[in-house]
Amino acid sequence: MSVEYGKKPDCTPLDEDLKNLRHSKFSQGAVDEIKVWAFQTILHEPVPSGSLIGSLKDGIVLCRLANAINGADSPPNKPPLISYKQTSVPFMQMDQISQFLQFCRQYGVPEDELFQTVDLYEEKDPAIVYQTLKSLSRYANKRHPDLFPVLGPQLAERKPRPPVKNKPAHLKNGWSTQEYGFMGGASQKSEGIVFGKRRDVT
Repeated sequence: MSVEYGKKPDCTPLDEDLKNLRHSKFSQGAVDEIKVWAFQTILHEPVPSGSLIGSLKDGIVLCRLANAINGADSPPNKPPLISYKQTSVPFMQMDQISQFLQFCRQYGVPEDELFQTVDLYEEKDPAIVYQTLKSLSRYANKRHPDLFPVLGPQLAERKPRPPVKNKPAHLKNGWSTQEYGFMGGASQKSEGIVFGKRRDVT
């Protein structure tokens, strides 16, 4: 059987399908909304004109976001949670991104809604970066709705499980003939049921 090299496969990998699905959820307008939330609303500074991913790539803005959100739960004059600095060293930039991700985990953002460092630093999956920021806004809004507006729908409140009715008293103790069935003492012998022998049909 011959193989046509260079031909595009009929199906795409699952990871690529999921990546495309995430990316389709973020129009340019949705990305601009996240940018306004991060810079104007949380950091109280002008929104930059460049791409959001480019603004986040060195990790500084992410660390500042984490400090600003964490500051709402901290006493006044407490030192920032995350230390950061302007640097062009890739390792240090990625470390600053990792510190932001660690803050998100501790803050309550689910693991499946967090990006990996390479998703941002190498721009492998910008959509999951946007999703992380949206998720962080939901958890921040849940704690401080007056300080942090939410991006998209708010977190749903988990409804308590409805109470389970208690069993009647006659079903609580031990084995219940009413619950599992009762044959009134019938057995194979009393019912004339014989296994392994020829039936007597006369």
